[in-house]
Amino acid sequence: MTNKAFLVLLLVFTVVWRLDAQAQPSPAQSNPQRRTTKVLETRIEGAGSSALDPLMRGWIDEYSRLHPGTRISYKALGSKAALRMLVAKTASFGATDTPVPDDQPASANGRLVQFPVAVTAVIPVYNLDAVPELRFSGGTLADIFLGKITKWNDPAVIADNPGTNLPPMDIKVEHYFPNGTVETRVIADYLSQVSSDFKKTLNASPNGWPLASIGYKGGEGIAGFVSTTPGSIGYLGLAPAHLYEQTGSLKWGAVKNSDGDFVMASPKSLTTASETAVPVVHAQANFGVQITNAPGKGSYPIASFIWLTLYEKPDEGPEERKKHEVMKDFLKRVLTDGQKLALKLGYPALPGDLVKLELERLEGGDVSRDKAKSGQ
Repeated sequence: MTNKAFLVLLLVFTVVWRLDAQAQPSPAQSNPQRRTTKVLETRIEGAGSSALDPLMRGWIDEYSRLHPGTRISYKALGSKAALRMLVAKTASFGATDTPVPDDQPASANGRLVQFPVAVTAVIPVYNLDAVPELRFSGGTLADIFLGKITKWNDPAVIADNPGTNLPPMDIKVEHYFPNGTVETRVIADYLSQVSSDFKKTLNASPNGWPLASIGYKGGEGIAGFVSTTPGSIGYLGLAPAHLYEQTGSLKWGAVKNSDGDFVMASPKSLTTASETAVPVVHAQANFGVQITNAPGKGSYPIASFIWLTLYEKPDEGPEERKKHEVMKDFLKRVLTDGQKLALKLGYPALPGDLVKLELERLEGGDVSRDKAKSGQ
């Protein structure tokens, strides 16, 4: 074959190959499912209680896996910051460890609606190697924090713990300072209900309760102090109390409730406390219910709800309405399947009757027993 003939054949082969390549469909054309389209994300920002932070992050992770087009973020900035951000529209939801005040919705040019999503507790924790279990009545606990009881073998502590060999050690007290934490608020609420002296002292102090404390400045606060200081006492929220109890470095105290029973904090005793909110919600058609020192034989007394709070405004734009609908869907999951995660993380589950009322409210229903009876 001459060189000229070879070049002609090569040219023909190249043209045929290019025509054939153009006729073949591209991978995206041959398999439409492989086409990628940009998913428009719905971004929702929330803020609020640090006590709910571990559980909130778990809820968000679960929801995000089921809804890849939704991105929810949460910053543990505290309840007051959450309310300010809701009103300023820089957050779509807030987690508050205090109920929304009655006058807050009016000042918000709309309304703030709140739903209990979790139950938390404040637990007295102590460090006494020789005493595996301790019980505290409200009056005894109040006098310890007021500095009136200074020895572990004080008659009042002995009366709460008959048959227990209590050492003649000094009681070293530690509490949160400044006093703006949810733990301080909840335990102060309980102690004010059971001790007139504590309430009087609290009301007379311009800077919060002037409790006896050695002023520990460690990075881990109360947990670090109590776990390393024999003879000490303090209080912790539910999540950190669980963490340090598992390490064996501090012990929990049982607390006397309004029925006269000494009860240890547990998922069961906290759910029992939260069940007392159901008739109150029915009567008042309001979810801002306090459960501190709630009645009931097995009810743990130093307990409180944490609320998820939304901002509702009649003239919401399309983007705001979409975010609000996503938040309603997220809240429904939190109240249903999300309670299983709460139990796994050591939080108590909300009682079913309360969840039912909240779901009815989310659908626009009325939770008032009186209106339900009258057919309105």
